[in-house]
Amino acid sequence: MSNARGSIYRLPRDFNAFRDALTLADGGIFVEGDVVLTLTEDDTPPTDRGEADRTRERTARSRADRAEEGRVCAGPRRFGWLGASSDPRRTGNRYRDEQEWPHLLSMIKVRAAGTSWRGIAADLNRRGIRTARGGRWSEQGVKGLVSHPAWWGGRILDGALVRDSTTGEPVIGRWEHADETRDGVGYGTWNGIMAGVRAGRARRGLGGSGEAAPVAAAPRTYLFSGVLRCGRLNDLGEVCRSRLHGNGATGRNAKYGDYYRCGDPNRRGVGRRVVAVDALLEGLVLDRLDPHVTDRAPEPAAWRGEGKLAELRRSRNGIETSVVAGEAAWDDVRELLVRLGRSIESLEEERREHREAWKRENLLRGWSRAARESMTVGEKREVIARVLTSVLVLPVPDGVSDKASLDPSLLRPEWSRETFSGRSAP
Repeated sequence: MSNARGSIYRLPRDFNAFRDALTLADGGIFVEGDVVLTLTEDDTPPTDRGEADRTRERTARSRADRAEEGRVCAGPRRFGWLGASSDPRRTGNRYRDEQEWPHLLSMIKVRAAGTSWRGIAADLNRRGIRTARGGRWSEQGVKGLVSHPAWWGGRILDGALVRDSTTGEPVIGRWEHADETRDGVGYGTWNGIMAGVRAGRARRGLGGSGEAAPVAAAPRTYLFSGVLRCGRLNDLGEVCRSRLHGNGATGRNAKYGDYYRCGDPNRRGVGRRVVAVDALLEGLVLDRLDPHVTDRAPEPAAWRGEGKLAELRRSRNGIETSVVAGEAAWDDVRELLVRLGRSIESLEEERREHREAWKRENLLRGWSRAARESMTVGEKREVIARVLTSVLVLPVPDGVSDKASLDPSLLRPEWSRETFSGRSAP
Protein backbone atom coordinates (compact mmCIF):
# COMPACT_ATOMS: atom_id res chain seq x y z
CA MET A 1 0.00 0.00 0.00
CA SER A 2 1.56 3.33 -0.99
CA ASN A 3 1.68 6.35 1.30
CA ALA A 4 -0.97 8.06 -0.80
CA ARG A 5 -3.32 5.11 -0.47
CA GLY A 6 -2.53 4.75 3.21
CA SER A 7 -3.90 8.21 3.81
CA ILE A 8 -7.20 7.16 2.18
CA TYR A 9 -7.88 3.84 3.90
CA ARG A 10 -6.24 2.05 6.80
CA LEU A 11 -9.00 -0.31 7.91
CA PRO A 12 -11.18 -2.72 5.86
CA ARG A 13 -14.24 -0.52 6.39
CA ASP A 14 -12.30 2.47 4.99
CA PHE A 15 -11.33 0.44 1.94
CA ASN A 16 -14.96 -0.66 1.38
CA ALA A 17 -16.09 2.97 1.39
CA PHE A 18 -13.28 3.92 -1.03
CA ARG A 19 -14.12 0.98 -3.33
CA ASP A 20 -17.83 1.81 -3.36
CA ALA A 21 -17.10 5.43 -4.24
CA LEU A 22 -15.07 4.41 -7.27
CA THR A 23 -17.26 1.56 -8.54
CA LEU A 24 -20.57 3.35 -8.12
CA ALA A 25 -19.45 6.55 -9.85
CA ASP A 26 -19.15 6.22 -13.62
CA GLY A 27 -15.46 6.58 -14.48
CA GLY A 28 -14.69 7.59 -10.88
CA ILE A 29 -11.12 8.50 -9.94
CA PHE A 30 -9.46 9.81 -6.77
CA VAL A 31 -6.79 12.49 -6.99
CA GLU A 32 -4.39 13.23 -4.12
CA GLY A 33 -1.83 15.83 -5.09
CA ASP A 34 -0.27 14.60 -8.33
CA VAL A 35 -1.31 10.97 -7.78
CA VAL A 36 -4.36 9.58 -9.62
CA LEU A 37 -5.80 6.47 -7.98
CA THR A 38 -8.10 3.89 -9.59
CA LEU A 39 -9.50 0.68 -8.17
CA THR A 40 -7.65 -2.47 -9.25
CA GLU A 41 -7.44 -6.00 -7.94
CA ASP A 42 -4.16 -5.06 -6.24
CA ASP A 43 -5.95 -2.54 -4.01
CA THR A 44 -7.06 -5.17 -1.48
CA PRO A 45 -6.04 -3.97 2.02
CA PRO A 46 -4.55 -6.29 4.63
CA THR A 47 -7.48 -8.18 6.17
CA ASP A 48 -8.64 -11.74 6.87
CA ARG A 49 -8.71 -14.30 4.04
CA GLY A 50 -12.51 -14.44 3.85
CA GLU A 51 -12.76 -10.68 3.47
CA ALA A 52 -10.05 -10.77 0.78
CA ASP A 53 -12.00 -13.41 -1.17
CA ARG A 54 -15.21 -11.41 -0.89
CA THR A 55 -13.40 -8.27 -2.00
CA ARG A 56 -12.01 -10.05 -5.06
CA GLU A 57 -15.49 -11.32 -5.93
CA ARG A 58 -16.97 -7.84 -5.62
CA THR A 59 -14.17 -6.38 -7.72
CA ALA A 60 -14.68 -9.06 -10.39
CA ARG A 61 -18.42 -8.31 -10.48
CA SER A 62 -17.68 -4.61 -10.71
CA ARG A 63 -15.28 -5.24 -13.60
CA ALA A 64 -17.92 -7.33 -15.41
CA ASP A 65 -20.57 -4.65 -14.85
CA ARG A 66 -18.26 -1.94 -16.16
CA ALA A 67 -17.51 -4.02 -19.25
CA GLU A 68 -21.19 -4.69 -19.97
CA GLU A 69 -21.99 -1.00 -19.56
CA GLY A 70 -19.08 0.07 -21.78
CA ARG A 71 -17.36 2.16 -19.11
CA VAL A 72 -13.64 2.92 -19.32
CA CYS A 73 -11.54 0.28 -17.58
CA ALA A 74 -8.71 1.12 -15.21
CA GLY A 75 -5.11 0.25 -16.01
CA PRO A 76 -1.86 1.67 -17.32
CA ARG A 77 -1.92 4.08 -20.23
CA ARG A 78 -2.39 2.43 -23.60
CA PHE A 79 -0.55 3.71 -26.67
CA GLY A 80 -2.87 6.00 -28.63
CA TRP A 81 -4.76 7.34 -25.59
CA LEU A 82 -4.01 9.93 -22.94
CA GLY A 83 -3.26 8.77 -19.42
CA ALA A 84 -5.09 9.73 -16.24
CA SER A 85 -4.65 13.30 -15.05
CA SER A 86 -5.67 15.40 -12.07
CA ASP A 87 -6.25 18.28 -14.46
CA PRO A 88 -8.90 18.21 -15.86
CA ARG A 89 -9.73 15.20 -13.64
CA ARG A 90 -9.79 12.74 -16.53
CA THR A 91 -9.52 8.96 -16.40
CA GLY A 92 -6.85 7.14 -18.38
CA ASN A 93 -7.44 5.58 -21.82
CA ARG A 94 -10.58 7.64 -22.43
CA TYR A 95 -9.41 10.35 -24.84
CA ARG A 96 -7.20 9.95 -27.90
CA ASP A 97 -3.62 11.14 -27.88
CA GLU A 98 -3.58 13.16 -31.10
CA GLN A 99 0.18 12.66 -31.50
CA GLU A 100 0.07 8.86 -31.22
CA TRP A 101 -3.31 8.14 -32.79
CA PRO A 102 -2.14 8.39 -36.45
CA HIS A 103 0.65 5.90 -35.71
CA LEU A 104 -1.85 3.47 -34.15
CA LEU A 105 -4.12 3.69 -37.20
CA SER A 106 -1.13 3.10 -39.49
CA MET A 107 -0.17 -0.02 -37.50
CA ILE A 108 -3.69 -1.39 -37.87
CA LYS A 109 -3.89 -0.69 -41.59
CA VAL A 110 -0.53 -2.20 -42.53
CA ARG A 111 -1.22 -5.30 -40.43
CA ALA A 112 -4.59 -5.71 -42.15
CA ALA A 113 -2.70 -5.46 -45.44
CA GLY A 114 -0.46 -8.37 -44.38
CA THR A 115 2.69 -6.73 -42.99
CA SER A 116 4.36 -8.89 -40.34
CA TRP A 117 4.43 -7.89 -36.67
CA ARG A 118 8.22 -7.74 -36.90
CA GLY A 119 8.08 -5.50 -39.95
CA ILE A 120 5.72 -3.08 -38.20
CA ALA A 121 7.90 -2.97 -35.08
CA ALA A 122 11.04 -2.40 -37.16
CA ASP A 123 9.39 0.46 -39.04
CA LEU A 124 8.26 2.14 -35.79
CA ASN A 125 11.72 1.84 -34.25
CA ARG A 126 13.39 3.13 -37.40
CA ARG A 127 11.19 6.23 -37.28
CA GLY A 128 11.92 6.79 -33.59
CA ILE A 129 8.35 6.25 -32.36
CA ARG A 130 8.29 5.08 -28.75
CA THR A 131 5.85 2.90 -26.81
CA ALA A 132 3.51 4.28 -24.15
CA ARG A 133 6.31 3.72 -21.61
CA GLY A 134 8.98 5.28 -23.79
CA GLY A 135 10.66 2.05 -24.91
CA ARG A 136 11.36 0.39 -28.24
CA TRP A 137 8.69 -1.67 -30.00
CA SER A 138 8.75 -5.47 -30.11
CA GLU A 139 6.70 -7.92 -32.16
CA GLN A 140 4.62 -8.86 -29.11
CA GLY A 141 4.10 -5.21 -28.18
CA VAL A 142 2.70 -4.41 -31.62
CA LYS A 143 0.60 -7.58 -31.69
CA GLY A 144 -0.84 -6.93 -28.23
CA LEU A 145 -1.89 -3.40 -29.18
CA VAL A 146 -3.35 -4.14 -32.62
CA SER A 147 -5.06 -7.35 -31.47
CA HIS A 148 -6.76 -5.58 -28.57
CA PRO A 149 -10.33 -4.57 -29.49
CA ALA A 150 -10.15 -1.30 -27.53
CA TRP A 151 -9.12 0.66 -30.63
CA TRP A 152 -12.55 0.04 -32.24
CA GLY A 153 -14.44 0.29 -28.93
CA GLY A 154 -14.65 -3.38 -27.93
CA ARG A 155 -13.59 -5.21 -24.81
CA ILE A 156 -12.68 -8.78 -23.91
CA LEU A 157 -13.78 -10.35 -20.63
CA ASP A 158 -12.94 -13.93 -19.66
CA GLY A 159 -11.53 -14.63 -23.12
CA ALA A 160 -14.56 -13.47 -25.14
CA LEU A 161 -15.89 -10.24 -26.58
CA VAL A 162 -18.38 -8.50 -24.31
CA ARG A 163 -21.69 -8.58 -26.19
CA ASP A 164 -25.16 -7.24 -25.60
CA SER A 165 -27.21 -10.07 -24.13
CA THR A 166 -30.25 -9.04 -26.20
CA THR A 167 -28.83 -8.28 -29.64
CA GLY A 168 -25.61 -10.30 -29.52
CA GLU A 169 -23.70 -7.31 -30.91
CA PRO A 170 -20.43 -6.18 -29.26
CA VAL A 171 -20.84 -3.60 -26.51
CA ILE A 172 -19.15 -0.39 -27.67
CA GLY A 173 -17.25 1.37 -24.92
CA ARG A 174 -17.65 4.98 -23.91
CA TRP A 175 -14.13 6.03 -24.81
CA GLU A 176 -12.77 7.58 -27.99
CA HIS A 177 -12.07 4.91 -30.57
CA ALA A 178 -11.64 4.37 -34.31
CA ASP A 179 -14.55 5.11 -36.60
CA GLU A 180 -14.93 3.17 -39.86
CA THR A 181 -16.01 6.24 -41.82
CA ARG A 182 -13.50 8.68 -40.39
CA ASP A 183 -10.47 6.43 -39.88
CA GLY A 184 -11.01 3.69 -42.46
CA VAL A 185 -10.74 0.86 -39.91
CA GLY A 186 -13.19 -0.69 -37.48
CA TYR A 187 -14.73 -3.89 -36.16
CA GLY A 188 -14.54 -5.64 -39.54
CA THR A 189 -10.83 -4.80 -39.85
CA TRP A 190 -10.18 -6.29 -36.42
CA ASN A 191 -12.08 -9.46 -37.37
CA GLY A 192 -9.82 -9.92 -40.38
CA ILE A 193 -6.67 -9.37 -38.32
CA MET A 194 -7.82 -11.81 -35.62
CA ALA A 195 -8.69 -14.44 -38.22
CA GLY A 196 -5.03 -14.34 -39.25
CA VAL A 197 -3.89 -14.55 -35.62
CA ARG A 198 -6.04 -17.62 -34.97
CA ALA A 199 -4.96 -19.27 -38.22
CA GLY A 200 -1.31 -18.75 -37.27
CA ARG A 201 -1.85 -20.34 -33.86
CA ALA A 202 -3.66 -23.27 -35.43
CA ARG A 203 -0.78 -23.85 -37.86
CA ARG A 204 1.63 -23.93 -34.91
CA GLY A 205 -0.53 -26.50 -33.13
CA LEU A 206 -1.69 -24.11 -30.42
CA GLY A 207 -5.17 -23.80 -28.97
CA GLY A 208 -7.57 -20.90 -29.21
CA SER A 209 -6.12 -17.42 -29.32
CA GLY A 210 -7.73 -16.52 -26.00
CA GLU A 211 -8.39 -13.08 -27.43
CA ALA A 212 -11.86 -13.42 -28.86
CA ALA A 213 -14.37 -15.95 -29.97
CA PRO A 214 -14.05 -16.77 -33.68
CA VAL A 215 -15.97 -14.29 -35.79
CA ALA A 216 -17.01 -14.91 -39.36
CA ALA A 217 -15.04 -12.83 -41.85
CA ALA A 218 -16.80 -10.59 -44.32
CA PRO A 219 -17.59 -12.30 -47.65
CA ARG A 220 -15.06 -11.77 -50.43
CA THR A 221 -15.58 -11.12 -54.12
CA TYR A 222 -12.30 -12.47 -55.48
CA LEU A 223 -11.21 -16.11 -55.25
CA PHE A 224 -7.55 -15.57 -54.38
CA SER A 225 -7.74 -12.25 -52.54
CA GLY A 226 -5.54 -12.60 -49.45
CA VAL A 227 -4.03 -15.89 -50.67
CA LEU A 228 -1.62 -14.12 -53.02
CA ARG A 229 1.47 -12.63 -51.35
CA CYS A 230 3.73 -9.87 -52.62
CA GLY A 231 7.17 -11.11 -53.69
CA ARG A 232 8.84 -7.71 -54.01
CA LEU A 233 11.67 -6.78 -51.60
CA ASN A 234 10.64 -4.17 -49.02
CA ASP A 235 12.65 -1.39 -47.35
CA LEU A 236 14.23 -3.89 -44.95
CA GLY A 237 15.54 -6.02 -47.79
CA GLU A 238 13.01 -8.75 -46.97
CA VAL A 239 10.31 -10.28 -49.15
CA CYS A 240 7.24 -8.11 -48.54
CA ARG A 241 4.69 -10.96 -48.33
CA SER A 242 1.82 -8.49 -47.88
CA ARG A 243 -1.52 -9.84 -49.07
CA LEU A 244 -2.76 -8.99 -52.55
CA HIS A 245 -6.43 -8.01 -52.69
CA GLY A 246 -8.80 -7.81 -55.62
CA ASN A 247 -9.58 -4.36 -57.01
CA GLY A 248 -12.16 -3.28 -59.55
CA ALA A 249 -10.69 -1.75 -62.71
CA THR A 250 -11.74 1.82 -63.45
CA GLY A 251 -10.92 4.60 -65.88
CA ARG A 252 -8.45 3.96 -68.68
CA ASN A 253 -7.44 0.59 -67.16
CA ALA A 254 -10.99 -0.77 -67.15
CA LYS A 255 -10.38 -2.54 -70.46
CA TYR A 256 -7.75 -4.74 -68.79
CA GLY A 257 -10.22 -6.04 -66.18
CA ASP A 258 -10.01 -6.29 -62.38
CA TYR A 259 -6.63 -6.86 -60.79
CA TYR A 260 -4.94 -8.12 -57.64
CA ARG A 261 -2.65 -5.57 -55.98
CA CYS A 262 -0.36 -5.59 -52.93
CA GLY A 263 -2.23 -3.95 -50.07
CA ASP A 264 0.75 -2.40 -48.26
CA PRO A 265 0.15 1.38 -48.39
CA ASN A 266 3.80 2.26 -47.67
CA ARG A 267 5.43 0.81 -50.76
CA ARG A 268 4.72 -0.11 -54.36
CA GLY A 269 4.06 -3.83 -54.52
CA VAL A 270 3.23 -6.26 -57.29
CA GLY A 271 -0.07 -6.69 -59.12
CA ARG A 272 -1.69 -9.13 -61.58
CA ARG A 273 -4.92 -9.28 -63.55
CA VAL A 274 -7.67 -11.30 -61.87
CA VAL A 275 -8.93 -13.31 -64.85
CA ALA A 276 -5.55 -14.76 -65.79
CA VAL A 277 -4.52 -15.53 -62.20
CA ASP A 278 -7.86 -17.18 -61.34
CA ALA A 279 -7.82 -19.35 -64.46
CA LEU A 280 -4.28 -20.61 -63.81
CA LEU A 281 -4.58 -21.20 -60.06
CA GLU A 282 -8.07 -22.74 -60.23
CA GLY A 283 -6.77 -25.28 -62.68
CA LEU A 284 -3.86 -26.14 -60.40
CA VAL A 285 -6.17 -26.44 -57.37
CA LEU A 286 -8.64 -28.70 -59.19
CA ASP A 287 -5.84 -30.97 -60.39
CA ARG A 288 -4.59 -31.14 -56.83
CA LEU A 289 -8.01 -32.00 -55.43
CA ASP A 290 -9.18 -34.64 -57.90
CA PRO A 291 -7.27 -37.62 -56.45
CA HIS A 292 -8.23 -36.86 -52.86
CA VAL A 293 -11.93 -36.06 -52.53
CA THR A 294 -14.78 -38.43 -51.78
CA ASP A 295 -18.17 -38.49 -53.40
CA ARG A 296 -20.50 -38.48 -50.41
CA ALA A 297 -20.75 -36.41 -47.23
CA PRO A 298 -21.75 -38.01 -43.89
CA GLU A 299 -24.71 -36.91 -41.80
CA PRO A 300 -23.95 -34.06 -39.35
CA ALA A 301 -22.98 -35.26 -35.87
CA ALA A 302 -25.30 -34.29 -33.01
CA TRP A 303 -24.02 -31.76 -30.48
CA ARG A 304 -24.26 -33.07 -26.92
CA GLY A 305 -25.02 -29.69 -25.34
CA GLU A 306 -28.31 -29.06 -27.16
CA GLY A 307 -30.47 -30.15 -24.21
CA LYS A 308 -28.57 -28.05 -21.67
CA LEU A 309 -28.76 -24.98 -23.91
CA ALA A 310 -32.54 -25.40 -24.33
CA GLU A 311 -32.95 -25.77 -20.56
CA LEU A 312 -30.99 -22.56 -19.84
CA ARG A 313 -33.02 -20.66 -22.42
CA ARG A 314 -36.26 -21.86 -20.80
CA SER A 315 -34.98 -20.74 -17.40
CA ARG A 316 -34.08 -17.29 -18.66
CA ASN A 317 -37.41 -16.92 -20.44
CA GLY A 318 -39.27 -17.96 -17.29
CA ILE A 319 -37.44 -15.41 -15.13
CA GLU A 320 -37.98 -12.60 -17.65
CA THR A 321 -41.68 -13.50 -17.85
CA SER A 322 -41.90 -13.31 -14.04
CA VAL A 323 -40.38 -9.83 -14.07
CA VAL A 324 -42.78 -8.61 -16.76
CA ALA A 325 -45.73 -10.07 -14.85
CA GLY A 326 -44.62 -8.34 -11.65
CA GLU A 327 -43.98 -11.63 -9.83
CA ALA A 328 -40.26 -10.91 -9.36
CA ALA A 329 -38.27 -7.73 -8.84
CA TRP A 330 -35.63 -6.85 -11.43
CA ASP A 331 -33.00 -6.07 -8.77
CA ASP A 332 -33.47 -9.55 -7.27
CA VAL A 333 -32.91 -11.44 -10.54
CA ARG A 334 -30.53 -9.16 -12.46
CA GLU A 335 -27.33 -10.95 -11.43
CA LEU A 336 -28.90 -14.35 -12.10
CA LEU A 337 -29.96 -13.25 -15.60
CA VAL A 338 -26.46 -11.97 -16.30
CA ARG A 339 -24.96 -15.35 -15.31
CA LEU A 340 -27.55 -17.20 -17.39
CA GLY A 341 -26.82 -14.95 -20.36
CA ARG A 342 -23.11 -15.68 -20.13
CA SER A 343 -23.70 -19.42 -19.88
CA ILE A 344 -26.05 -19.34 -22.89
CA GLU A 345 -23.52 -17.34 -24.94
CA SER A 346 -20.79 -19.81 -24.04
CA LEU A 347 -22.90 -22.80 -25.09
CA GLU A 348 -24.01 -21.08 -28.30
CA GLU A 349 -20.39 -20.43 -29.17
CA GLU A 350 -19.54 -24.06 -28.39
CA ARG A 351 -22.32 -25.17 -30.73
CA ARG A 352 -21.04 -22.89 -33.49
CA GLU A 353 -17.54 -24.28 -33.04
CA HIS A 354 -18.92 -27.83 -33.21
CA ARG A 355 -20.71 -27.10 -36.47
CA GLU A 356 -17.71 -25.34 -37.98
CA ALA A 357 -15.39 -28.17 -36.95
CA TRP A 358 -17.67 -30.74 -38.59
CA LYS A 359 -17.89 -28.61 -41.70
CA ARG A 360 -14.11 -28.25 -41.92
CA GLU A 361 -13.55 -31.95 -41.31
CA ASN A 362 -15.95 -32.96 -44.07
CA LEU A 363 -15.40 -30.04 -46.42
CA LEU A 364 -14.14 -32.18 -49.31
CA ARG A 365 -16.50 -35.06 -48.81
CA GLY A 366 -19.18 -34.76 -51.41
CA TRP A 367 -17.21 -32.19 -53.40
CA SER A 368 -16.80 -32.54 -57.14
CA ARG A 369 -16.02 -30.39 -60.16
CA ALA A 370 -19.69 -30.48 -61.06
CA ALA A 371 -20.74 -29.39 -57.55
CA ARG A 372 -18.22 -26.56 -57.72
CA GLU A 373 -20.29 -24.76 -60.35
CA SER A 374 -23.08 -24.05 -57.84
CA MET A 375 -20.74 -22.92 -55.04
CA THR A 376 -20.50 -19.32 -53.86
CA VAL A 377 -17.16 -17.52 -53.91
CA GLY A 378 -16.91 -18.02 -50.15
CA GLU A 379 -17.45 -21.78 -50.44
CA LYS A 380 -14.89 -22.03 -53.23
CA ARG A 381 -12.40 -20.12 -51.11
CA GLU A 382 -12.88 -22.61 -48.28
CA VAL A 383 -12.06 -25.47 -50.64
CA ILE A 384 -9.01 -23.62 -51.97
CA ALA A 385 -7.77 -22.97 -48.43
CA ARG A 386 -7.65 -26.71 -47.73
CA VAL A 387 -4.99 -27.33 -50.37
CA LEU A 388 -3.33 -23.96 -51.00
CA THR A 389 -1.59 -22.08 -48.18
CA SER A 390 -0.37 -19.09 -50.20
CA VAL A 391 0.99 -18.04 -53.58
CA LEU A 392 4.07 -15.83 -53.79
CA VAL A 393 3.73 -13.40 -56.71
CA LEU A 394 7.14 -12.35 -58.03
CA PRO A 395 7.68 -8.96 -59.69
CA VAL A 396 7.62 -8.71 -63.46
CA PRO A 397 11.26 -8.59 -64.73
CA ASP A 398 12.68 -5.25 -65.84
CA GLY A 399 11.77 -4.44 -69.41
CA VAL A 400 8.55 -6.49 -69.37
CA SER A 401 5.26 -4.59 -69.43
CA ASP A 402 2.76 -5.00 -66.60
CA LYS A 403 0.14 -5.55 -69.29
CA ALA A 404 1.99 -8.55 -70.76
CA SER A 405 0.45 -12.05 -70.65
CA LEU A 406 0.69 -13.84 -67.32
CA ASP A 407 3.96 -15.70 -66.78
CA PRO A 408 3.12 -18.82 -64.70
CA SER A 409 6.72 -19.08 -63.49
CA LEU A 410 6.24 -15.86 -61.50
CA LEU A 411 3.54 -17.48 -59.32
CA ARG A 412 4.97 -19.78 -56.64
CA PRO A 413 2.21 -21.82 -54.90
CA GLU A 414 2.75 -23.19 -51.40
CA TRP A 415 0.59 -26.28 -51.00
CA SER A 416 -0.95 -27.42 -47.75
CA ARG A 417 0.47 -30.53 -46.10
CA GLU A 418 -2.98 -31.65 -45.03
CA THR A 419 -3.88 -35.20 -46.06
CA PHE A 420 -7.23 -36.35 -47.42
CA SER A 421 -9.01 -39.65 -47.47
CA GLY A 422 -8.95 -41.53 -50.77
CA ARG A 423 -11.80 -41.35 -53.25
CA SER A 424 -14.48 -43.93 -52.63
CA ALA A 425 -15.14 -46.58 -55.22
CA PRO A 426 -17.68 -45.64 -57.94
